[in-house]
Amino acid sequence: MGTGAVFGSGAFTSIEADRNVNLQVTGDTGSAQVGFSPGSGATGIIGTDSDESVDIIKFEQTDLNERAKTTFENALQVDNNSASKVSLYIDDSTTGIGDDPTNGEVLDFRAGSTDASIVGSAQAITLDPDGGSSDGGYSDTVEIDIVVDLRDDGVDGSNLSSISDVTFIVEAVQQ
Repeated sequence: MGTGAVFGSGAFTSIEADRNVNLQVTGDTGSAQVGFSPGSGATGIIGTDSDESVDIIKFEQTDLNERAKTTFENALQVDNNSASKVSLYIDDSTTGIGDDPTNGEVLDFRAGSTDASIVGSAQAITLDPDGGSSDGGYSDTVEIDIVVDLRDDGVDGSNLSSISDVTFIVEAVQQ
């Protein structure tokens, strides 16, 4: 009887229960919430690999000039297919990614229309909900330029080859 009174009060610290969940993923093009695909200027430099369970975008450039800044305009397209406004930026925690080659940052990503770096959360750009621009800013699609800057004396091709992954962060914008 005493035990029933304690548990009958409705107070508890935690509950753990197993439930079945059915989750599915989709490729980047078409029905993904945010799609990544080669941009209009990607001829021969951006490829996709669907051998894995998800699509992988590959930057395929092996003959870059040393001591030069090379820009690939409109190399990557990002499309917001969701019904919500989102912010987009590149995670800046990977060594070598950013817009300051004096710090060893040799790979940068820039919003095509503004030519501003989108590396780091402070540089996030906004993509409007699927269907176009709601406030005169970005539309639901943006093309990204890829910039490789090897002009600084302290960097070379090894700085670039050490980068194996780039993390794109997409966050819903509270309205």
